[in-house]
Amino acid sequence: MRMWRIALLALAGLRRNPLRVGLTALGVTIASGALVSMVGFALGIQQQAETPFKTLGLINVIRVSPKHTKTKDPNSKANSPVLDDAVLKRIEALDGVEVAYPDFRVRGLKVSHGDKHATVLALGLPRQVPMIEAAGEMMLAGEYFSLTATPEALIAKVLAADLGFPSPADAVGATLALEASGLAPNDAATFALKHKNLAVTIVGVYATPPMMPRRVARTLLLPVDVMQEIPDARLEPAVDSLKAGRDATAATYKRVTVRVRHHTDLVPAQKAIEAMGYRTRTLLSRLEAMRTFFLFMDVLLAAIGTVALVVAGLGIINTLLISVLERTQEIGICKAIGASDGDLMVLFLTEAGIIGTLGGIGGLVLGRGVSWLLELGINAYARTHDITVHLTLFAFPAWLVAATVAFALVVSVLAGVYPAFRAARVDPIKALRHD
Repeated sequence: MRMWRIALLALAGLRRNPLRVGLTALGVTIASGALVSMVGFALGIQQQAETPFKTLGLINVIRVSPKHTKTKDPNSKANSPVLDDAVLKRIEALDGVEVAYPDFRVRGLKVSHGDKHATVLALGLPRQVPMIEAAGEMMLAGEYFSLTATPEALIAKVLAADLGFPSPADAVGATLALEASGLAPNDAATFALKHKNLAVTIVGVYATPPMMPRRVARTLLLPVDVMQEIPDARLEPAVDSLKAGRDATAATYKRVTVRVRHHTDLVPAQKAIEAMGYRTRTLLSRLEAMRTFFLFMDVLLAAIGTVALVVAGLGIINTLLISVLERTQEIGICKAIGASDGDLMVLFLTEAGIIGTLGGIGGLVLGRGVSWLLELGINAYARTHDITVHLTLFAFPAWLVAATVAFALVVSVLAGVYPAFRAARVDPIKALRHD
């Protein structure tokens, strides 16, 4: 029998019991919907978690710090070499390195504009090369730091709103007053409490990636040369220098951030820096560990969805077995007029495949609908907690859509093997005598 004729016979056989077939297909639909929505949720969370790494250019970053040693002898070879401006130049001269700069960060920096005040985290970035690869895309208004020595700042959209600016564009060109207090080296062996007031000009307002904590979303970005003027910025390296028996006022750094031009330059640059005697840490390794976790999460959720699909497959077996019993005479007639055992097996496997395909397509529609409703509810709840960024918690790549339908089809066809085998084994003589 030709395949198109078998397909027509399969459709005719399914239409005889539309309620039974519809309920069976509904079971496959629910199982497929659960499978695609759970895997889509895992993929969506993974995508949201990786977005800050990629958007902020953290994949190509190496954190460099001196090695910790227990000896206090400054002449001991066990002591790690210090991080200073000369070392920064050596690191920048390495192949593949784009920029190296001291990792300055100050918490509790007081910022004010008019009668509006905020306490923020301040981070230092180099003027010459934007640390953020997507800086142009993230900028809502203004531009990146200029190459002049003018005190400038980049502020987040949330911080701009807290400081009373109606829109990001209104913040560009405004002056912020910075107030910082903290310990700073007074001479080679003592520290003094110093107070510093700075006035910086806002040159740009940027948008933070989704799912960032509010305290991080209110970060103030300053050029490295401006950060050096804040008292607390150099406290840690000064204390470490004093502990190691060196001058506390020496221009050393606690940590250095190195950015390479391409992720393929990451490992060679990391090995070269370690050969210089420093400890290194990359965020790419953390990202890979996170991806491993999400892989296990994907497999677990897919396994749960597969169990539901297997249960739906049992429904297909039951439906087709009943169909075989009800159509015994029809099977006998088909065999009497020349249908082979293979034709009958293909017929019932086609019926199972049609049920699986319809259920898989219906599962996609159901899964997308449920995911859309859940996403609406979660975003509504997030807005009650001052999270205004839209959270996309589900991801449905093309491979997941195709795999869901294909998997539902395969499970359904496998479920139809036994009923099809039973139909092929029907004795035509006994079937024609069957009442």
